[in-house]
Amino acid sequence: MRFRTNTVTLRKTEPYFWLSPSIILLLIFLMYPIIFSVALSFFNWKGYSLEIFADFIGFQNYVKLVKDPLYWLSFRNTIFLVITVIFVQNAIALFLALIIYFGNFKYGNLIRALIFFPGVISAIVIGLVFRKFLELTGPVNTFLKLIGLDALAIPWLTNRNLTIWIVSFVTVWQWVGYNLVIFYAGLQSIDHSLLEAAFIDGANLQRSIFKIVLPLLKPIIFLSAVLNFIGGFRVYDIIWAMTRGGPVHASEVLTTYMYYQSFQSQGPSNMGYAATIAVTLAIIVLVFAVIRIKFLTREE
Repeated sequence: MRFRTNTVTLRKTEPYFWLSPSIILLLIFLMYPIIFSVALSFFNWKGYSLEIFADFIGFQNYVKLVKDPLYWLSFRNTIFLVITVIFVQNAIALFLALIIYFGNFKYGNLIRALIFFPGVISAIVIGLVFRKFLELTGPVNTFLKLIGLDALAIPWLTNRNLTIWIVSFVTVWQWVGYNLVIFYAGLQSIDHSLLEAAFIDGANLQRSIFKIVLPLLKPIIFLSAVLNFIGGFRVYDIIWAMTRGGPVHASEVLTTYMYYQSFQSQGPSNMGYAATIAVTLAIIVLVFAVIRIKFLTREE
């Protein structure tokens, strides 16, 4: 009897044994940095002292955050980027997915692969390439001068009014193929008999799309929007490669501003304040991640 009890206990605990390496890595590389950042946000630590939790300042970093104009500028830029990737990127991806799906092109797979290709390239590489393209003496301005449009040959990435638009455009260009694949997979999951019945009843393609296809794609559209929302708040590398958050913080977003406060602001660093920015960013992403999970659960 004792042997049988031990065997049952062993079977119950065995899955945890096999999961323990993943759990340990999760605790070390995810949970510990989160807890450390939350704790650090209540301290004034510059990053170069071994006494990390020596100068407790309470909620002063959060009060400073509310009054910081650069934080709100980076927050507005982040919201602008997020809105762009949610609406523009999803609209373009959905439009292309519908064209490729209903167009039944001979080389449809190749077209999808070409559109998806930028998504597999490193964002740093894409940022550096576009930075070279948009330099004052880069290929874009050279081409404009060649066709006689010298007035349009401007320093694109040093124009405060254009930089956030440019980095948003490049972000959309890189990831539109990823959303296209999601929408295309959703289109393939639709029951063809519904569309055939609509065509038999006299509905044209446009009416079928708006009355049948888009309502059935609503969960996928929402899922893509939430993923783009979370991804928009996490964008860092492509902006850092293109503009470093400049000029004069014009293209600064929350992630680049966090880096700025960590390693470039007020001498060597301002780690405590940067941790405060990280905490607010994590809370925003966490809220929408919970919304995503609840929505998917309800749909299922």
